[in-house]
Amino acid sequence: MKGFCLDRLPRPPERYHIETWGCQMNAHEAERIAGLLDSQGLERAASAGDADIILLNTCAIRERATGKVLTRLGELRDLKQSDPRKVIGVLGCVAQEKGKELFRRAPHVDLVVGPRALASLPRLLGEVRTARHLMDLEHYSDSVLYGHESTRRDDPQRACLTVIEGCNKTCAYCIVPFTRGREVSRPLANIVAEVRHLVERGYVEFELLGQNVNAWREGELDFADLLAAVDAVDGVRRIRFTTSHPLHFSQRIIDAMRDLPRVCDYLHLPPQSGSNRVLKRMRRGYTREAYLEKVAALRRALPGARLSGDIIAGFPGESAEDFARSLDLLEEAGFDSLFSFRYSPRPHTPAADYPDAVPIEVQQERLALLQEHQRALQEAANARHIGRIYELRVEGPSARSGGVRGRTTHNLLVHFDAPHTLIGSFTHARVTHGGVNAVRGEAVGSCWRHGA
Repeated sequence: MKGFCLDRLPRPPERYHIETWGCQMNAHEAERIAGLLDSQGLERAASAGDADIILLNTCAIRERATGKVLTRLGELRDLKQSDPRKVIGVLGCVAQEKGKELFRRAPHVDLVVGPRALASLPRLLGEVRTARHLMDLEHYSDSVLYGHESTRRDDPQRACLTVIEGCNKTCAYCIVPFTRGREVSRPLANIVAEVRHLVERGYVEFELLGQNVNAWREGELDFADLLAAVDAVDGVRRIRFTTSHPLHFSQRIIDAMRDLPRVCDYLHLPPQSGSNRVLKRMRRGYTREAYLEKVAALRRALPGARLSGDIIAGFPGESAEDFARSLDLLEEAGFDSLFSFRYSPRPHTPAADYPDAVPIEVQQERLALLQEHQRALQEAANARHIGRIYELRVEGPSARSGGVRGRTTHNLLVHFDAPHTLIGSFTHARVTHGGVNAVRGEAVGSCWRHGA
């Protein structure tokens, strides 16, 4: 029997593991990163311990989010020491925020790649075995295009698409313009082509993403035109979008939400504060009254639409009266859900240097009051759905009911008893019990399954 050379045996593919923090855009970027790595012949690992390449896809919107990443890097130090061949990379907004400082604070990090430079990841991974501490923090204008052909999507029916990246606003508290750069819109034809491609593969629900998604532009075309173009693609059942900026939420978009049958009746429109004085210091560019008028216009066009928003508690200089105006706004706007946070000073932002910081204990107290008030409002709002029948897309199993969970067009989550074979179908359910963040229901009628 002839001998053989071990060096000539084919090496198994390298395995990667991605850990993601943050918003829908970060979650979608994780899908795009996975697709890029898959296209290079890499395989996904079940855990960081099983991986050759560990990538932290990060968020820097608040100090706590950055802190979680730094803590995780500390946890990975031992893993790197036990196997120096492992590659550890920091991607996304913390990479852009910290830059070379990450190499100083965590020398075991090999790669630092900003959110607009993720397309360079395969090249950098090819170089990292011979040159450590590689970094790319460029704001590439074509970043909005990379990887969409090979995106690895785990949901077989619902797809996210980034249509605009970056932010041209100058909000005093926000690090996004620094980490994400100036706005770049993805071409309409490119977006529609991907939607058609995904419809052919069985996708029926689409969420259009952007830091300010409704700021999308191409020549004379605006976001309402984009909604119309996606709505016109045969096979699309639902269209969602997030996050909208109040300044760009126009009557044309409201009309599109009303008139286009596939555009969902749900809107995320963050006010950030209910006080005009605070809004001015935040540099938001609108007043409380202007915000509420946009909400009223939406309600006139779509009385059943559901609304969510963001509120910051304890922005520098926020007085008790200012905070009371934010509390009042919850009821006046009629938020069906709310994301609320205490103010977090971020580097590269004007508000970080404001001298009149609100004490942390006051911030925490105000945040608790916001959340308690909103909880009561949500419970009352969800109780009003009892007895109503809605179409649901069944998303997955329900840990709450043991059955399944589905979502309405206006983003109400419904748990109900039904077999798991219903997952992936559209069906109708009657709401039977209210709740704070979701409701209970019962299936009624027949179901519709894509491709059936």
